[in-house]
Order: sequence, then structure tokens, then C-alpha cells
Amino acid sequence: MVQALAQLEEFKTFAQNMEKDAPTRFKDWYNELQPEDVKLPLEWKKLDSTPFKKLLVLRCLRPDRITVALSRFIRDALPKGEEYIEMDSKSSFLDILGSVIADS
Repeated sequence: MVQALAQLEEFKTFAQNMEKDAPTRFKDWYNELQPEDVKLPLEWKKLDSTPFKKLLVLRCLRPDRITVALSRFIRDALPKGEEYIEMDSKSSFLDILGSVIADS
């Protein structure tokens, strides 16, 4: 996945940075419990100012954390993003199922 990401112009040096320039720092970032909250090593820390691009890196290296990070991205990036995330949180399973059946 990292090699596919490196095909994008903006990420062309990413794989090399991981492998040769700062492997220990990338490993430390990878081992974080919540890497989406931690700055990436080297010049990649600037990705904090472009959350979607950081999502791309997170998807490549820590796909287990993408749901949490994507929820935060939706909350912050979309108008009324909170409503999308919390839409059915106060409804019971039966209410949601009934709504889905009615919609179909």
C-alpha cells in the first residue's frame, strides 16, 4: 500500500523516508495507540494541516485506526458533520431496522 501511495507525486519520497531516512521514528509512530493524534516523522508532520492526506497514510500503515480517524474527519470537515456521525446513536436497533425497511 505504501508503494501505491508513493506513486502519487506528493508522496514520492514517503517509502524511502520510511525505509532509509527514519525507520525508527516511523516505527515509533506506528506503535502509538492512537497514531492519528500524533505527528508523523520528518517533513510528513505537515500532513496534520491536510487531514485527508494524513488519512491516506493512516490507511496504508494503520488500517485498524481508519474508522476512528475517518469519523473525526467527517465531524470536522463536513458541515453538520456531527449529525452524520451521531445520526442513529440514540435510536434502538428495532427503530433503525424499521426505518430501513420503510425506506426500501
